[in-house]
Amino acid sequence: MAGDSASPVFTDGNVFGVGATANAFGVDAVLDVTIEEEAARRAAAAVRRLIVALSATSASIEDLDRIADAVDAITASVPAGAPDDLVVPGDFSVISDTAIRQSHRLRERSPFIGQANPVAPPMHVVFTEDAIEATVTLGSLFEGPPGCVHGGFVAAMFDEVLGAAQVHSGKAGMTGRLTVHYRSPTPLNEELRLAAKLIRVEGRKILCTATLHAGERLCADAEGLFVTVNLDKMRAMLEAGGGSASG
Repeated sequence: MAGDSASPVFTDGNVFGVGATANAFGVDAVLDVTIEEEAARRAAAAVRRLIVALSATSASIEDLDRIADAVDAITASVPAGAPDDLVVPGDFSVISDTAIRQSHRLRERSPFIGQANPVAPPMHVVFTEDAIEATVTLGSLFEGPPGCVHGGFVAAMFDEVLGAAQVHSGKAGMTGRLTVHYRSPTPLNEELRLAAKLIRVEGRKILCTATLHAGERLCADAEGLFVTVNLDKMRAMLEAGGGSASG
């Protein structure tokens, strides 16, 4: 599939560069899940279950102390990770094994779609030919008003899917402006559907729009304005922060 110019369909893709990487290497190179990633997903899912259980427990002080000691012991046994090997976001000219690793890193660690991130719900994302579609169910950890999702999480979900929709521009930028219109309360413990699409590109500016529904009810809609990054400045910033920006 390498070199195929047709727009591929992606499931659980990432937010930067998935289109260019998949078109160059084939969809399988981006979508493959390694045995190490599978293990990380299982560990993250276990931690996610622990977080949910702790948020609603009626355990005694003694039991909570015992749990804290056990978790601390497990945490101390987790080996430190290797430094990240970063690809500058938006550098679609960089097509390499490093670009694939970066695609996997973003896919696995995202705070919303990352199955290896224990704080991610996680959100299920599908990249179609001209849009981004996502589904997610949020529990009490994300509560704002009683029985409803906190508005800050609604905004963050929009930032995730709007940022992902940039792939259809052939560029990637950073969020310049995010405007959210809250139309009705967003319920907890119900499947939510988000859809985002590219509207237009004007120079360095990329405009995308998105909606959020619970069933047939519109909960919110949003517009995201993204600005393509200066790659030299981004590379310098990453290097100053201790990461390596390579291709």
